Parts: sequence; C-alpha cells; structure tokens
Amino acid sequence: MALATLPLRDESPRRAVPWVVLTLIGLNVAVFLFLQPASLQQGKVDTDTLTATEDRALSEHTSAWGVVPCEVRVLESRSEGARCTSDADRPIVDGKPILATLLTALFLHGSLQHLGFNMLFLWVFGAAVEDRLGPGPFLGLYLVGGLLGNLAYVLANAGSAAPAIGASGAISAAMGAFLVRGPRRRILSFVQPLPLVVVALPAWAFLAPYLVSQFATPDDARVAWQAHVGGMVAGIVGGAVLGWLVPRAGHWRRRRRPPVEARPDPSSWTVPAAPPPA
Repeated sequence: MALATLPLRDESPRRAVPWVVLTLIGLNVAVFLFLQPASLQQGKVDTDTLTATEDRALSEHTSAWGVVPCEVRVLESRSEGARCTSDADRPIVDGKPILATLLTALFLHGSLQHLGFNMLFLWVFGAAVEDRLGPGPFLGLYLVGGLLGNLAYVLANAGSAAPAIGASGAISAAMGAFLVRGPRRRILSFVQPLPLVVVALPAWAFLAPYLVSQFATPDDARVAWQAHVGGMVAGIVGGAVLGWLVPRAGHWRRRRRPPVEARPDPSSWTVPAAPPPA
C-alpha cells in the first residue's frame, strides 16, 4: 500500500498574522455555504444521491462559473458557437463571462471534502509564504498562479466542455513558492496507512513527490491535475523572482544577531578582583 501524507503545520515561526490567507479561506467557505447549490452542503455530490433537478442545477452552476476549456480557447461561450469535441452533453449557459471564469473557478469547490483539504493546504503553505513575501506579493502570486494553472488545464483539454473548479491551482502556486524558498523547512505531517504516524518531513520530501504524482493521475479521476502542475510551476518561478525582489523573503527566519557595533568589545571586559584572604 502506498504511503499518503497530510500536512498539519510547518515549523516556521510567524512574524505577522496571515490576513490574506485568512481572508481567502473565509471567502472560499462563504462561497461554498451561501452561493453554491444547496446539494453540496448536504453532501450530495454523486448522481446516485442527487435528484434530477439537483443534478441539473449543479451542472449548470459549474458550467456557468467554472473554466470550460473549449470556451476559453475561442473566447466565446457554447451558446455563441464554441464547438466542443468531448463532454458535449454539459449544459449550455448563455451570457457567461468567459475570461472571468478563470478567476471565479478559484473560489468554487465540488464537495465539503474538496473544500476542507484545499483550505488545510492553503493554511499550512500559504500562511508561511505570505509571512515571507508579504500580503501584496503573496496575493499576486496566489491569483496569477491560479490563473496560469487554469490556463494549463485549458491547453491540455482544449476541446473539452468539462468545467474545472477549485482553488488547487492557486494553492499549488503557494506550495511551489514554499518549495523554492524553504526546501528544507520541516512540515509536520500525518503519514498513512494505519497506524497513523506523525513525522516532520523536509518540504522537498513532501512537495516534490506531490508534483511528480500529478502525472500519474488516472484519466477517470475527474481531477484537473494539469492545473496543479501549472500552478506549482508558476509558484516555483514566482517564488524565486519575488524572493529576489522582496528583501524580507531572502531566507526563512533565523535568530537575528545584533549588529557588530552593538556587541560588547571583548577588550573592555574586566575580571573581578579576587577576594582578600580570610
């Protein structure tokens, strides 16, 4: 049986509250609870548990706000004439904002489990990267990485009408930045199979196998793994560039030594006189 790992936290000390990550988590949870179809909150994700009406509503929702490759490829919706060579039985939605779906798809999730795992990974890796890069650069990395991840999915499935949703591409960008900025930082992780073991893995030992494993994703897994790869590659490149541009991101936090002028001069040290003999 293959080993599976689940990250819990990293060992990097925090210098500030990760407000961007907390806001992103809040937005993703709010969208899932209040803007996505009610059947998702009830745990109904399979056609065996959905009524015909619920299944139709869920398909229309993901087709309206998810990334549909055959539409993005020609920048027009299927209702306007975009032709798809696979999954053509998906609902056709009128008046959808094609380019905007590259962003809106980042805030949609297909199940409570999908949401939960993504938010866990965002907290573990995103909070550390935000702490190193700062809120603005991290938000830019997250959004650009997510957009590039979605475009990678489009390029790999140009004729498909199957929509992709989820924050995984953007979170993969945060993971890529973490890998390039702190490959030896340790991630406290659960390791399966049972009995459950908690170990501290160096980041490269967690993230490099994650990246490689994406290429072994089965075709019937319904996972947009190309978005994961595209986002992670974008994060690696972006993390390296931002680490050079943002001074505070040069290295992970170390104990700071006082400047030379603030250190005592050994030549000024004095040895206390010995006490007189009794």
